[in-house]
Amino acid sequence: MKKYTSFILFTLAAIIISMNANSQETKPTLTKEEQTLLKLETNVKKAQDKVDKAQAKLASADSLINSSVELEKEANANLDIIEAEEAAFTKDMTTQMKDLDKTRKKATEDELKTIDKEMKALDTKNKLGLKEFEKRAAVENKKLLTVDNNMKKASEKQKQYKPILKDAQAALEDATKKLEEFQSKEE
Repeated sequence: MKKYTSFILFTLAAIIISMNANSQETKPTLTKEEQTLLKLETNVKKAQDKVDKAQAKLASADSLINSSVELEKEANANLDIIEAEEAAFTKDMTTQMKDLDKTRKKATEDELKTIDKEMKALDTKNKLGLKEFEKRAAVENKKLLTVDNNMKKASEKQKQYKPILKDAQAALEDATKKLEEFQSKEE
């Protein structure tokens, strides 16, 4: 049994060694020129990747600016609408209050109680309406604050990535030039 086991182990070892030898033979070796060409092509690819990443960051900043400009336009338009509606509401409330005040001067004591109740109700309606306008304006002002924050972020991104893009483009041009020079020497 020991002889049989050693034979199997010896055979397995021989198979493994021959497989390793075959796998090493299939790997082609590159010449020095091919290695240099591969390295130059890799450098061009890396430089292009850096340019692409910087351009993507700048495009993101531009997109943030564009969306902020749109949001600002929308918020300002809504604020104008709110102000116009509030002015009309206030004018209407003032007119109604004046009318009630005029009728109050000519009213009897029974009518005074009803007019006072109406004036209280109108005053409450006025206060609630003004609060509602304040809430709507606060929402729009919050949008404007978001616009300011987004514009600052975008500006910072642009300041950060414009020099990076410039350097990456210079590196790409240099790598491309070296590759082209090497290729022209090869021909």
